[in-house]
Amino acid sequence: MRSPGRLATISLLICSSFVLASLERLIPNPFPMIRFGLGNIMTLAAFALFGIEAGIWVTGGRVVLVALIWGGMLSPTAVLSIAGGAASLLAMIAVMSIRGRFSLFGVSVAGAYAHVAAQIAVASVLYVRSLDLFRILPVLGGIGLLTGILNGAVAQILVEKMEGRLDQHGGSREPGVRIR
Repeated sequence: MRSPGRLATISLLICSSFVLASLERLIPNPFPMIRFGLGNIMTLAAFALFGIEAGIWVTGGRVVLVALIWGGMLSPTAVLSIAGGAASLLAMIAVMSIRGRFSLFGVSVAGAYAHVAAQIAVASVLYVRSLDLFRILPVLGGIGLLTGILNGAVAQILVEKMEGRLDQHGGSREPGVRIR
């Protein structure tokens, strides 16, 4: 059974994810395609606390809200964000399906690298029309690795804090994906 507390918490995760992604957009960035992916912290928390469906809702909600507020739904930025978000979700779900093998760090790194690879693939096909863009994959992939580790660490701390709080206030959470 889905509780109102669960729905409220997932809604707060979506809003928090949007706020983090929006704040990140305000940080001056001299390099295109390089972001920390702070909004993904909330997706990781949703996966750990409530399961895969909640993580999908958080990512989808963030992507739609960012596209609506910061640019058109079919703008190049939105298209790249949708592609990266979908690839990231698929990679994280695949990694989580290997029970007991990966921590939030591993799940986060897999998502970050898939996000980068998908954005490069889509940009190569739709906008640049050249596979030369894949030459920057090692650099952007390495940055994705670092941001994945950072986001995984923050998500782990957040999940530990939220688990205690949710358990204290009536246990409104359903078990999420058990991530080591």
